[in-house]
Amino acid sequence: MNMKKIFSIILASIAMVSCVDTVILPDNKTVDEDFWKKKSEVEAVVASAYAQLRDAQAIRNMIIWGDFRSDELVVTSSLPASATYKTALAQIYSMNIETENAFTSWYPFYSAINYCNLVLDKAEAVIAVDPDYMPGDYDANKAQVLALRAFCYFYLTRVFHDIPVTPGAYLNSSDDLNAPQATPDSVLNMCIEDLKEASKYAIAGDVYGDWRDKGYLNQDGINAILADIYLWRASINRDASDYQACVDYCDKVIAAKKAAYEKGGRHRRFGQETVEQDYYLSEYDDMYNDLFSEMGQNADESIFELQYKLSNAGNTGLDQMYFRYESKSANSFGYLKASPVYGKEVKSTEIKDYVWSNTVDQRLYEYAYDANSTNVEQFGVRKFVATESAGTDNKADSKRSGRATVYQNWVFYRLTDVMLMKAEALVQLYELGGKAEGDTRNEDAFNIVKFVNDRALSEANKTSYGLKYSLYKDRMEELVLVERARELCFEGKRWYDLMRYNYRHTTNKADLTKMLSESYVANSDAFLELALRKYAVPSAMKAKIRDERYLYMPINQDEIEINPNLKQNPVYKSSSKY
Repeated sequence: MNMKKIFSIILASIAMVSCVDTVILPDNKTVDEDFWKKKSEVEAVVASAYAQLRDAQAIRNMIIWGDFRSDELVVTSSLPASATYKTALAQIYSMNIETENAFTSWYPFYSAINYCNLVLDKAEAVIAVDPDYMPGDYDANKAQVLALRAFCYFYLTRVFHDIPVTPGAYLNSSDDLNAPQATPDSVLNMCIEDLKEASKYAIAGDVYGDWRDKGYLNQDGINAILADIYLWRASINRDASDYQACVDYCDKVIAAKKAAYEKGGRHRRFGQETVEQDYYLSEYDDMYNDLFSEMGQNADESIFELQYKLSNAGNTGLDQMYFRYESKSANSFGYLKASPVYGKEVKSTEIKDYVWSNTVDQRLYEYAYDANSTNVEQFGVRKFVATESAGTDNKADSKRSGRATVYQNWVFYRLTDVMLMKAEALVQLYELGGKAEGDTRNEDAFNIVKFVNDRALSEANKTSYGLKYSLYKDRMEELVLVERARELCFEGKRWYDLMRYNYRHTTNKADLTKMLSESYVANSDAFLELALRKYAVPSAMKAKIRDERYLYMPINQDEIEINPNLKQNPVYKSSSKY
């Protein structure tokens, strides 16, 4: 049996051996009693859990799953036939995904989960053998891995729907590896339970004053994940209590970030910000450099980032997708480019028809190369790739760095994401509440969106181009969705935003307690109109994504063949089997 194909346990740095009693450990040590003796060893395994998500395959997958499947990205038209992932990307773009497709692998996430389970199984015993490893240290490590494991499971269930939940750490080559799949309902309940348990022991956010505030899951990160899970579940179940829970956890993050900023934020420290605000975001001129350039990273408004520069590890996956398709200096473009929807201003009275409704939004130029050029149909992704801001004159947008290695952090959560999650939930609560007189939640949501949008406008443009509630009060769901498209594009968010939108508009309500092989709903026309607009003939693609099953990726064929307990998403098949 090729153990590397097993769905959940193969860790990137492990050499698997066949001895029944051999213990699999994260640093290739194979004798159990030689490890789990020191505080430093426990902390090394915790760090290794995070490192699994820095794997190039993980980043490639997150971009494909969350961005490429949406209306944001297209395959670079000039990609040569020899490019490694060209065929796999063509399958996904044409919605003819085979189960052997390179982007169906869930390996890095289950690798991270196994590291987390190793800590949960082994770390507590270290208290008895290392006097430097105190119960408080264990509690902090436990919080980290419970939270990270929940994050991984949440990510996976949004991508595959029905996923295996491992019973604990895989330690021996003789372990039973055939974990059965669980429904999304049970996975989400488990994630919520684990995150709430982690929250009891997690450190507060922004206490270290260095990369650890963003590189490790603290209270802010845990609350952001909880908000995300509740928003996801609420959108599928159409449940007011879950929407309210999303709002509550967003409020916790927002309050904590506000308090941390007022205590020691970068601008406040240098006396650049003296007026109290509801939210503290990097200013118009500083936004790109603070958040997305190698000069910045781990900005005050950030919550959770994968650390590359400080770990001296290149972000190869991002490099390949957005910058250089084989991560070589000779490659002048990435595998993917932004679709015209994300590179041009669109004139329309319908909110859903556009992302950029004007040409003064600074994000248009910061996030895409050659933005708003009339003779360009594919726009290079600038966000994360450019080493510096385009500048307020937007004249630097065509310049690309010749750097040998991309060290850009990958951002999972930042404050504007949480703010817009809250806005989305508030709009739905307003709708579910019957739009009662005196209910301000719709307008509260608008004010959040406006705050985020205003940050991208110069002071001179805010009067003319600032959002006005009177124009959007009856279309707030679409406004929140398009603001998330503007603010969070190319960050692995859009497909899940569209899926939530779809679930709120399907004729029948989806059932999270059922597997896809048991129950599914037809997709909504409102969703299809948005999700397919990057295609030349959107109507021709509708049959390929007509119901809920097509929203999820197939399980890799190797996993199906090895684990008899796995059921394939019924709309996909193996090219080698049929």
